[in-house]
Amino acid sequence: MPPLAKRYFFFILGLIINSFGVAFITKSALGTSQISSIPYVLSLKFTMLTFGQTTFLFNMIFIVMQIAILKKDFHPIQLLQVLANILFSFFIDISMLVLAWLNPQTLPLRILSLLIGCAILAIGISVEVAPDVIKVPGEGIVHAISRVSGIEFGKVKIRFDEGVTGVVGPNGSGKSNLSDAVRWVLGETSSRQLRAAGKMEDVIFGGTRRRGAMGFAQVRLTLDNADHTFDVDADEVTIGRKYYRSGDSEYTINGQVCRLKDVYELLLDTGIGRDGYSVIGQGRIAEIVAAKSSERREIFEEACGIAKYRYRKTEAERRLAAAGENLERLRDILGELESRVGPLEKESAKAEKFLELAAQRKTLEVTLWTDGVHRAREAVRQQVRDYETAQADYERFDRETKAAEQEAEEIRMQAQQLTVAVERLNGDIRSITEQISGSESRIAVLENDILRNEESAASLQEEISAGEQDSTEAQAALQRHRAVAKTMEAEGEKLAAEIEALNAEIARLTDASSASGARKDTLKAELAGLTARRTEAQVAQAAAEAAGETARQRLPALEQSVQESTAQRDEAKRDLEDTIKYRRMLEENEKQLANVRSGLELKLKSRKAALDDADRDEQRLGRELDAARQRLSVLRELEKNMDGYQNSVKAVMRAAGARRLRGIIGPVSAILKVEPGCEVAVETALGGALQNIVVENEAAAKAAIALLRNDNAGRATFLPLDTVQPGVFRGRLSGTARLASSLVQADRRYDNIVSNLLGRIIVVDDINEASRVARDNGFRSKVVTMDGQVINAGGSFTGGSVQRSAGLFTRKQEMEELRVKAAKLQKDCLAAQEKTDRCKEQVDALQAELTATASEQITAANDKVRAEAEQKRLEAAAAQLETARSNGQQQIDALQAALTESRGKAEEAASLQARLTAKIDLLTAEMNRIAEGDDNFVAQQTELSQKLSAKRLEQVTRQKDAELAYSQIAALEQRAQDAAARRATLEESLAALAQRSESCRAEIAAIRQAKSDSQTEIAQKEKAIREATEQRLERQQAETAALGRARTSSDSREEMGREMARLAERKAAAETEYDQTVAKLWDEYQLSVSQAENLCVEFESLTALRAQVADLRGKIRALGSVNVSAIEEYKEVKARYDALMHQVTDVEESRNELTRMISKLSTQMREIFSDSFRAINENFGRVFTELFGGGEASLVLEDESDVLSCGIGIRVAPPGKVIKNLEALSGGEQALVAISIYFAILAVNPAPFCILDEIEAALDDANVVRFAQYLRRVSDKTQFIVITHRRGTMEAANVLYGVTMQEDGVSKLLKLDLEQVDATLVS
Repeated sequence: MPPLAKRYFFFILGLIINSFGVAFITKSALGTSQISSIPYVLSLKFTMLTFGQTTFLFNMIFIVMQIAILKKDFHPIQLLQVLANILFSFFIDISMLVLAWLNPQTLPLRILSLLIGCAILAIGISVEVAPDVIKVPGEGIVHAISRVSGIEFGKVKIRFDEGVTGVVGPNGSGKSNLSDAVRWVLGETSSRQLRAAGKMEDVIFGGTRRRGAMGFAQVRLTLDNADHTFDVDADEVTIGRKYYRSGDSEYTINGQVCRLKDVYELLLDTGIGRDGYSVIGQGRIAEIVAAKSSERREIFEEACGIAKYRYRKTEAERRLAAAGENLERLRDILGELESRVGPLEKESAKAEKFLELAAQRKTLEVTLWTDGVHRAREAVRQQVRDYETAQADYERFDRETKAAEQEAEEIRMQAQQLTVAVERLNGDIRSITEQISGSESRIAVLENDILRNEESAASLQEEISAGEQDSTEAQAALQRHRAVAKTMEAEGEKLAAEIEALNAEIARLTDASSASGARKDTLKAELAGLTARRTEAQVAQAAAEAAGETARQRLPALEQSVQESTAQRDEAKRDLEDTIKYRRMLEENEKQLANVRSGLELKLKSRKAALDDADRDEQRLGRELDAARQRLSVLRELEKNMDGYQNSVKAVMRAAGARRLRGIIGPVSAILKVEPGCEVAVETALGGALQNIVVENEAAAKAAIALLRNDNAGRATFLPLDTVQPGVFRGRLSGTARLASSLVQADRRYDNIVSNLLGRIIVVDDINEASRVARDNGFRSKVVTMDGQVINAGGSFTGGSVQRSAGLFTRKQEMEELRVKAAKLQKDCLAAQEKTDRCKEQVDALQAELTATASEQITAANDKVRAEAEQKRLEAAAAQLETARSNGQQQIDALQAALTESRGKAEEAASLQARLTAKIDLLTAEMNRIAEGDDNFVAQQTELSQKLSAKRLEQVTRQKDAELAYSQIAALEQRAQDAAARRATLEESLAALAQRSESCRAEIAAIRQAKSDSQTEIAQKEKAIREATEQRLERQQAETAALGRARTSSDSREEMGREMARLAERKAAAETEYDQTVAKLWDEYQLSVSQAENLCVEFESLTALRAQVADLRGKIRALGSVNVSAIEEYKEVKARYDALMHQVTDVEESRNELTRMISKLSTQMREIFSDSFRAINENFGRVFTELFGGGEASLVLEDESDVLSCGIGIRVAPPGKVIKNLEALSGGEQALVAISIYFAILAVNPAPFCILDEIEAALDDANVVRFAQYLRRVSDKTQFIVITHRRGTMEAANVLYGVTMQEDGVSKLLKLDLEQVDATLVS
């Protein structure tokens, strides 16, 4: 790839990468790049515009602004920004579309998208900027503003003011890069002069560990041109140079691309050119002294101002040498042409006379040829009229034949359509029959479902009946327990009244015995309290024992009930699990059946499509087979009738068939077999010989001729096997050329006939090769092309539209192809029929399988519904049993807790009763002692207390019985509620079963109705089949009639075709004569008929015209051999001779002018150099004395007679020394001598600026001070930039630039204005 194309490729690649970077940043939704923010906001505001379109519009504004700001300074190449804008905007939309899936929601993902976009954008910008071909719009507007405002963005700009500017810094900091940069931009081409390692690529920044490498290096040097020192119409001259890593380099002057030669010529004699003295590199100052005297001239010539004169003189000498060589070459050519002009002039006059006579002869001969052409044309027109009349009749018969065939074809198509319709109806009947058989199986499935639903309903009804019986028994038990509870409550109320009476009686007795003493009263009170407490303890004990007994009695029944509930629950769960497994199995089975059904439907659809395709293919192949057979029949009829043969041939072949002639083999066309594709070429090669008759011997030929003569049947050509001789081909074949005899095959006995007819005729591919082959063979053989064009022996051409000789070979080839095609079509038809039958069988089988699968799917769906209902019932039953079991378990737990509590209370009451009895016994004994007479009171009291205890115990028993009755009532009521809920569930299931049974009965009725409808439809379709069959028979009869009409018209058409063949032969003969006449006219004079008619002259008779032609031919023969090309050759040679004579004159004048100019330049150079050298010598002596503090010095020309090329010597005598050889000087002295010469040159021809790189490094401090003082004194005429380490030089500077390297590989500049003492960081 060319370097420029490679740079544009990477620029476009960078644009594409940038677009994806912008897309990633935009997708992060954390802000976008600065240049893309406004277009992105506009695309959100105006939704009809995409992000790429708004970016395009925004960048176009930047491009227009560039043109408005820069105006004439806008380079047209930057208009490519428009294409870059289109490409970048397009790929922004592409990248946004590609990243449409990216929609980060979380902050980490957004930050990741932002970082990826920034990385991609950084890579893209690097790839885009590195080639530096054109600027993108954003960069362009910044460049335009920078150009107008003078502000450099992103570049280091160093401005050197008038006076002395010092550049200081440590070693290796990059000070000398300033002088190298100036030298490089001024055109230095040697990398070694720039301290590079032999490669110019080393001037490009190679990068550091923290900074990437740059793709190019660029320096622009701007010089003040207010006094127009430089030949540029501007106050400033900016010289630029840019170098790429690829090796491409470009120079510019004020922004315009130029050559290095232009820069060199611009700086001639200014002292600041590539070879000038304005830049003295590090360690180079002493070379002025150490150099040879001849090498020292260059700097003095530049200083003396003769460099541009020497440059012009060198150019003039080069041009003078070239002019001398050119003059010598022209004189050699003139000498050669002079020997040819004379003889050519005589031959040209003779040739002109010949052309005059030849033109007259041509006119007369063309007139003769044109008359012959007119006569031949008239004969052709008459034959064409006859042929067109016959053709019109042929076309009429052809139209009638085609119309009849079309009618027969249409009738046959209608018959085929009826056949297809019958097949379709039969297929529909088969489908309906299959559906009926499928409906029978479906009815059986539905009836089975109804039976199963009825069985399930009976089972549910039995369960409901059992539930009703349980409810009746539970209701009776509930009534009994309610009666018991009421009885216990009444007895409890009665016992409460009796207890109240006993308490009152005890209180009366107590009041009656209140007359006793205090102690007695106390004892009585204690005894009463203890008795009451003992009674309460007895009651509590009895109640606890009664409660415990009740709990013990209820506990076994509850435990048995819980066990039964648990067993029933577990059984229900097992049934539920089995039902769930069964339902899942049904679901899987249903899915499998659905998949199978879908697969069968797809297969059925595919097989039906295949059946349709096979049916169409069968019909198509049938039509093609019928057409091929019909065409073959027509061709066989034509072959049988010998259509296309002459009447004489037919007469001979009929006589041979009737055994009137013997030894007749047949026409040539019958014995030959032609290679496929070569029929036209062989028919054209044979021509009329195609109908020649091959016979066994000469006697057979004579007998046939006699027959034709006697029957007046025409003429024919006969080829006896014993007399025909083979043809001999003596030419040569090349390329694709072949003999016509090699294109046919025949029995070996016919080899002489094949060779005689075709052995000397050449067959080639096209007319161009035919022309070449005929020319190679001297036009001695007939050449035929594959498309029937002919070059006859002798050179005449015959061609145009091909007239086949009855198309006999073509007809044979077509018949053979049709036989092969018909056989193949027959096989294809049989294969298509077998394929159609297979497809029908497959469709029928798939239809039956699909019906069975559909029935199974419906059965599986019904089973799944029943399973789901059973699952719901079992889930409800399990839940009820679980609730009953939980309630029973809670009751058991409560009874067990109550039993434990009752036992504890009974034991506690018994213990309390024992203690109270002991206390009562003590108190009773004491009472007996106190009141032995109160036995009656005590006995009554004791009796009453015992009755009270018994009543209270009985009351507690009745309360416990009532509580037990109420708990049993609650259990029975809960059982009744559960039974009601269970009955409701069973009734719902029963209703669902009834509804499904009703649905099945409705579906059965619908299927039976559809079955009835299907049988009706079958009857209708069978009726339609009978009608279609009758119509098909009618169409077949009509087809037979149409084919009869077609055969009649075809016979008439064939008869007319034979007439057309005869007329075609006559027309072909006339056309051949016409074509040959026209071809001869073209071969002889390269004239068409219309062109020849324009050249014709009037003539009285053909005889007189032929006599004039003969006279002119005699005069032409008298001229002898004539070189017609001598006329043009003489004109060309004479014109070239005259032109060369003019060139010789011009070159001699130019050489003389260059010689005068060189002499003038040498004189000017000598004068200028002498005057300037004298002034430099004087200044050298003065400066030397000043810098050395005395002594003498001078410059000496080694050969004053040759001031322009002699060497320049240096003579110095420092104070107190005699120096014979400059090498005897010390290094410092040599440097000071060179500085003296340098200052002497600047005094004579001051340069605009000088860069001195450590030229005072070898001087001591005293000499440095003198050097600095002198430097400061001469700085008013020249701007000095001094790179130094010496303090004295620094003190003499007006401005100091400090160079540091804070970062590896990157220099920084610090400017210090010593007059203002102001330090500014500039880079």
